[in-house]
Amino acid sequence: MKILLYLNSLVMFINSILGINLVPRGYAVNAEKAESAITASAEKRIQAGTLTGAHAIVYQNGKQIINKAFGLYEIGGKALDGNAVYRIASMTKPITAVALLIEHDRGHLNIYDSLTKYMPEFGEMYVSAKDEKGNPATDEKGLMIKGEKAKNEIKLYQLVSHVSGVGDINLGAVGKENCTCKTAAEWLATQPLVFEPGSSQQYSTGAFDVAARVIEITSGMEFSEYIKVNIFDKLGMKDTTFEPNEDQWARMVGIHNFANGKVFNESGAPGCVFGAFPVTYHAAGAALASTADDYMKFALMLLNGGKAEDGTVILSEESLKLMSAPVSDDKRSDNTRWGLGVRVIVKPGNTLPTGCFGWSGAYGTHFWIDPVNKIAAVYMKNSSFDGGAGNQSANEFEKDIMNSFMFRIIK
Repeated sequence: MKILLYLNSLVMFINSILGINLVPRGYAVNAEKAESAITASAEKRIQAGTLTGAHAIVYQNGKQIINKAFGLYEIGGKALDGNAVYRIASMTKPITAVALLIEHDRGHLNIYDSLTKYMPEFGEMYVSAKDEKGNPATDEKGLMIKGEKAKNEIKLYQLVSHVSGVGDINLGAVGKENCTCKTAAEWLATQPLVFEPGSSQQYSTGAFDVAARVIEITSGMEFSEYIKVNIFDKLGMKDTTFEPNEDQWARMVGIHNFANGKVFNESGAPGCVFGAFPVTYHAAGAALASTADDYMKFALMLLNGGKAEDGTVILSEESLKLMSAPVSDDKRSDNTRWGLGVRVIVKPGNTLPTGCFGWSGAYGTHFWIDPVNKIAAVYMKNSSFDGGAGNQSANEFEKDIMNSFMFRIIK
């Protein structure tokens, strides 16, 4: 990275001396170097027992430069291949955000609308009482205790950017076997908010169920059917689903765990893609399964200005800009912000350059879009101990790509 910064400075120096206008417009990835680095990282983790298997795909300028699977489906299982299905957990969130923006494009809603326009039951909300440490106070059932009445209404965009104050689902309270986006959203309307809408931020999966319910109301379609018809079918994402069929379950990778120096397969709840969520609960922030190839089709759509490979418009360029820009309520002081369903790099200091956006999943899946260097990158694995934002294998994947850049200048 220091070399890249030096070369940028060199371009500026040449411009000033020669009076020309050479502009760095991106860096080409050395595919051979990148694949070698990704392979070395994966093999090192497999040998150490901290990874069972993974699948990495990278595109640049519309061309696939890396597509490689490593390791096994599960400990003691067969070699991993490109047909593997993964629990993508929170990488469901960007898909839900795109669905909300499709409704915005169609004029069925405006993402700056108040939630109450579509769900009046959110009209009288309360903020949770706080304990002595300033955290939400809870009762003996673990549910938040009602405090003061909320002053601000929730806006739709806040639901998919973690600044709405809406908390998460308690399956026991909602009714596990009968939980849907509708019942989840209606239950959340009866619960206190974690904070005053727009005043703070806290990661929320439940808020995406509320967004999904709004989509159901404005479109007249059940949420899983909506994203299938309007996103998956148009992109050719045949293996992305809330309810895997028999063939897809047979291709589902095992959940890897590592503790006390030992590796083992962790048994997930039977028939559940995410945690103990039944597959009939189409949790809009957590419960999709997908393949690396499928998710790359979604990532490429984001890189290509909202268009599928065949030119079909999934999302307008204007809405894509809304998605990949930090929301005004996000006032963190670090170098990342939250956009709509994604993390956005807003200044130097991160492994990825400014302008990149993407997301991760609880089981270790990860992707990002680099609009300047024209890169879409997807990394899939399923692990219960190294997942979520900042997981080590995802960080290594980013570094392996960034360290493989070659400098190029376009006049």
